[in-house]
Amino acid sequence: MNLIPIIYDVLAVIIVLNCISKGAKNGFAKTAIQTVGYICSIIAALVISRICAALVYTMAIQPAVIESMEASLMNAADTESVINGLTEAVESLPAISFLLFDFSGVAENLIESVGFDYSAIAEAVEKNVIRPMAEPILETFIFAVSLIILAFAVSIIAKGSKFVNDVPIIGKANSFFGGVFGIANGAAELAVAAFILDFVIKAGIFPEYFSEEIISGTYLFRFIYFALCGENALV
Repeated sequence: MNLIPIIYDVLAVIIVLNCISKGAKNGFAKTAIQTVGYICSIIAALVISRICAALVYTMAIQPAVIESMEASLMNAADTESVINGLTEAVESLPAISFLLFDFSGVAENLIESVGFDYSAIAEAVEKNVIRPMAEPILETFIFAVSLIILAFAVSIIAKGSKFVNDVPIIGKANSFFGGVFGIANGAAELAVAAFILDFVIKAGIFPEYFSEEIISGTYLFRFIYFALCGENALV
């Protein structure tokens, strides 16, 4: 029995229950502002990460990757030397050297189609092997940083709404409606988890723990994930 999908669901329930508890404690106004603010922050962080990741990769990482590979492949005379050259080129780039790439099958297929044209090999490997893994990781990093900054701004704004808790009439229902909005707040936090997981899955990192197949085996989290990141995603 695969316990990983169950762990996903357990964590999802814990997140929602924690948000309900915090919502009841913080009250309606603060929780409502946080929820709306977090949703707007998620959308803004998604837009920022997608635009900035593509720009940063294209302008800074891509030229360095291709240049490094071309230099390493210049004297390649056989398949083994091509693979060694590609590996050496990636290891010399601090931005992506922590990633592991399997060049063996790619190099063999490329040599069959383009020969030992090192420029063509470098461009093809960058486009089909390195970019599909490196760009989602870059996108994840920018998304996380952007979201942290925006969420911090939202929390400061939400703190200014605490005075509502002192109004007697509102105060009676404050905890109840705060808890109700806490559910939406929990859904927003699960949405953040879904987007980050989607970035990780696209990059192919630890597929034994992070994959659409595993998420499909969950009972609860799959509804959030596939609604936001599936083939017919809402965003």
